[in-house]
Amino acid sequence: MRLSMDSESGHGLQFHAPPVTPDSNYTTWSFTNNNPGPWGEMLFQYGNNRVTMTMAIASYSITAGGWRELQDQLGIDRAFLTLNFPDALGDVGMMVWNVGVFGDRYGAMGKYDGGAYDTYLIGRTRIAGVTGTFDFDLTDNFRLVAEGGGGAKMDVQHWYQPPYSSWQPFPGHAQMGTTMLAHGHIGGVFAQVLTLTGHCMYTWTMDAARTDANREISNPDRSYAARDGRMRILGVDLRLAGGWLGDGYLGFSSIKTANVGVLSDTIEVIHSQGGWQYQANYTGSTTSHGDSTVNSIAFQYTFSLAAFLLRPQEWWGQGTDFTIQVFGMYNRISGLAATDELAAASVGKGKLKLGTELLYTPLTFMSAGARFDSVQPDMDDRTHNFWVLSPRVIFRTRFVTREQVMIQYQYYSCGSWYLNSPTAGLPFPYGQSGNLWMPLQPDKHTFTIAASMWW
Repeated sequence: MRLSMDSESGHGLQFHAPPVTPDSNYTTWSFTNNNPGPWGEMLFQYGNNRVTMTMAIASYSITAGGWRELQDQLGIDRAFLTLNFPDALGDVGMMVWNVGVFGDRYGAMGKYDGGAYDTYLIGRTRIAGVTGTFDFDLTDNFRLVAEGGGGAKMDVQHWYQPPYSSWQPFPGHAQMGTTMLAHGHIGGVFAQVLTLTGHCMYTWTMDAARTDANREISNPDRSYAARDGRMRILGVDLRLAGGWLGDGYLGFSSIKTANVGVLSDTIEVIHSQGGWQYQANYTGSTTSHGDSTVNSIAFQYTFSLAAFLLRPQEWWGQGTDFTIQVFGMYNRISGLAATDELAAASVGKGKLKLGTELLYTPLTFMSAGARFDSVQPDMDDRTHNFWVLSPRVIFRTRFVTREQVMIQYQYYSCGSWYLNSPTAGLPFPYGQSGNLWMPLQPDKHTFTIAASMWW
């Protein structure tokens, strides 16, 4: 349950669900993952130690508590085979292949997940294809891991003119073409503590039969209609699994795009699934060509006081603890082809998110803490900034279990741009093209009760 609340002129106290906040939508840059929405997923596996079949059913809406939004029901989301060859490289190492429809994740800031912002600095693949992993044990304290693969989208969404039906996925602002992907990665693992990895990902379309037609009606410039679209990602990241030293991540990526609006969502990267979402987040315009370079730095570090004080004893969270986490992401936009006023305003723009979370666990069944986020969508204009303070209480059945119940309050402070331009800085469904109600300003208060479990 997520409710935002505030007083509106002439109406008194009002409640809104989903919350009217600038950080509530997963596919906008301002997303903080501080108050995420529902998610349900079931994984089915069959096989043995040599081959395993995996199938996933997923949804980001639970219909009994909301309404039956069909695009939220992802159905059979992934299905693939994992083939293990432990002796393929002799005494040196092993080989693993994934084949089918699946997703590989690169540049995730968290130890087990997407991190504080639940996004991918390098990219997450969303294709049908193949990935091979080669693991070489070169010395007792050093492993070399090489990975690569590729594939394509199995089909292309048809572009159609507005108005759009709510049950249909938004088709973007141009007809997307058949989109392909190739990627390669090589990394070294030092003493099971430090992992340094270099990344290269490339996605492109060569499908003029589609991309030369059905361009955005409101855009009189059709000169780029037949151009191929492409995205190139280069990156490097360092991961720390330091035990009592803490867990950390530091990464850099450089994303260069051309005519990105015709690309399907073969890559999910820094809050964008596919070309048109990347355009909206970084080029400032959906009618520009989308030729740009975005350089990004992201970091996350988590420190446990109990693990530090009890070293060298192994610590896995089995007692009283105090943890601190710091995280952030910076993006710089350059090389943008300023084909219209909105795109010109994005040239040279810097974006910055910083945050910290403190959590104290005094009892076997309860933790208490707070998170603070500062978000600057435009570092040259402070009126676009906002910050949010989130005190919370977490209940579990034991110190370390896979379930939790969270009760959280949030206070938002937004810049004058949000107040003077209602819905301008709000994500879907209140802002952008999704607002079906009167103009709304961000609410200052939210209240959340959430339960989660994984196994």
